[in-house]
Amino acid sequence: MRNRIFYGIFSVALLVLVASMVLIFSALYTQYSKEYEKSLQNEAYLVAAAIRHTGSGYFSDLKVDKRYRITYIARSGKVIYDTSVDASKLPNHASRPEVKEAMKTGYGSDTRYSKTLSEKTSYSAVRMEDGRVLRVSITQFTLLTLLLRLMKPILLVLLLTIMTSLLLASRISRRIVKPINEIDLDAPTENMTYPELEPLLVRIEEQNDMLNQRIDKLRGDVDEKTREAEFRKEFTANVSHELKTPLTSISGFAEIMKNGIVRPEDVEKFAGRIYEEAQRLIVLVDDIIKLSQLDENQITAKKERLDLYGVAEEVLYTLNAAAKGMDVKVDLSGKHVHVDGVYQIIEEIVYNLCDNAIKYNKKGGTVRVSTGMAEGRPYICVKDTGIGIPQEDLDRVFERFYRVNKSHSKEIGGTGLGLSIVRHGAAYHNADIRIQSRLGEGTEITVLF
Repeated sequence: MRNRIFYGIFSVALLVLVASMVLIFSALYTQYSKEYEKSLQNEAYLVAAAIRHTGSGYFSDLKVDKRYRITYIARSGKVIYDTSVDASKLPNHASRPEVKEAMKTGYGSDTRYSKTLSEKTSYSAVRMEDGRVLRVSITQFTLLTLLLRLMKPILLVLLLTIMTSLLLASRISRRIVKPINEIDLDAPTENMTYPELEPLLVRIEEQNDMLNQRIDKLRGDVDEKTREAEFRKEFTANVSHELKTPLTSISGFAEIMKNGIVRPEDVEKFAGRIYEEAQRLIVLVDDIIKLSQLDENQITAKKERLDLYGVAEEVLYTLNAAAKGMDVKVDLSGKHVHVDGVYQIIEEIVYNLCDNAIKYNKKGGTVRVSTGMAEGRPYICVKDTGIGIPQEDLDRVFERFYRVNKSHSKEIGGTGLGLSIVRHGAAYHNADIRIQSRLGEGTEITVLF
């Protein structure tokens, strides 16, 4: 860009210089020629007046500059006298333009160029009282010849001008480009050096904002993809481990029975263990399928108007036997509030919350389930008097296969996926989850739809 500005300034300066010189020389030469013609006309009238006063004796011993020429012509066009050439050798001048015009009007003029165009001769002719014509002429250089004769000083001036133009063009182009080179492309609108660049700089800033947004989005996508990859890797490892445990137990018990090592009276016991592990495996696979459906948004059921209180009532009826087996009292209270949701998912949310509240409770403990409105939104709250969750684990309890007390979870047969299903189900319905817990006192989880 700097080179283009440099060459542009230099070219314009050079063209202006050449054009100015040509125009100035032409104007001066034109003006000079006009003055010469007027002077020549005056001289013609003066010489004519002198001849009228002194007669032909005026030409005796007449000496003139070699550039000047005086010709005395008879009415017939015959040359009587000429200061440069013997009159007898000159042809008739009656046909000469300036002579014809003078004979007709009293005064005539003409300009003729040499064959090489290096000289031009100006003629002024005056008709006298006796009809004769006096002609005065002067030969001078043409503009082209003058330029050629002045070539050395012209070239010197041109060279000095070119050098000056180069220096000025270099400095000007550097000063023009410097602010542009110093533009901070990260904050282009803070560099409003030239008003003409404002639209470009504003556009660059808009492009920067768009690019930054895309970069942030791409980074977020990359981070999310990375987290998903790590999560899937961890999930696969956990699934493999969780599936391997019951399968190993089933395989071990089945192998013992196959080899006939089990006594007849223990067969029922071993079959019961196999059944329990198989049921545990079925529950685990079922939970994994539910999570996969939520992850991939493969829920085919449509949303409908659901009564949270009614759903909670159905779930607690299903878990009644489990609550009695754990010696846990279950209580339902609140209002009949409605949400637009998928029954299967809402039922899973309520079921897992209540199931965990019963499983991780103490003997003689209580589970209180309530429904209502809070902050203008329907909610369901499950509160228990169980073992509680340490504060440092509250942020992780909704992760897949995460267990606060692994030994206790193994005893009660938990899969570690219940609260993860709750989180994904809530997210599917754009619901918020709030959890409060104190170790040894119990846990309260609220889902706000």
